[in-house]
Amino acid sequence: MINDQETNLWLEEKWGKMSGSQLFHIMVPGKEYKLFSPGGLTYIENVARERFTRFNTDENVETYAMKMGKVNEAQSFYAISKKLGFNGLTYHGGGNPVFELYNGYGDPLFDGRWGVSPDSSAITSGGKCSFGMELKNPKQATHLFYLRNVRDQWDLKKVSLEYYTQTQASMMAMDCDLWLWGSYNEYFPEAQQARVIECAPDKNFQADLKIRAKQAIRLIDQLVEEWQSL
Repeated sequence: MINDQETNLWLEEKWGKMSGSQLFHIMVPGKEYKLFSPGGLTYIENVARERFTRFNTDENVETYAMKMGKVNEAQSFYAISKKLGFNGLTYHGGGNPVFELYNGYGDPLFDGRWGVSPDSSAITSGGKCSFGMELKNPKQATHLFYLRNVRDQWDLKKVSLEYYTQTQASMMAMDCDLWLWGSYNEYFPEAQQARVIECAPDKNFQADLKIRAKQAIRLIDQLVEEWQSL
């Protein structure tokens, strides 16, 4: 069941910050030695506009998807958890969304300026995340594509910069060294319903993400400063 109050609090917390599901935009290099692609610059401007304005649900396109798109995800979470034989994962979909901020810069100007919304995570008794999982519920053709082409994290990196960035950003924000990525479709034979791979930290990729995110934050602040004089 979706909790509208919790959902709105989650959306408000994300307002004006870059999000793990969209960070792939800033990982695409621009042409002619520019750091960001046109899509990356558009995303940066969108985040800056949020930061410049007050939160409102009408402007947040994720609200409807949050309400309508979590039924299959919940089913996939429980199916994959059963397949893994592990019941220590907490599902963060539906009425239990979380937004974990990245605070790895040691600088208040950059810390807490982007974060991730994990689909699920395993938290130890000491409060540390041991690992988490990102879930996808694609159509049959897409799931079959993943079955054929995604067997490890390097395959995932080849076929989806979006999902690869999401897993790497999740490990950075949650401060852990393992993230699972899973694709699930209930209409396949049982043995092929789920494809789950393990992702370890890609230190070079994470370092690049950290640098790019820092520069994106600078551009966001520059835009906000410009608009304040309008």
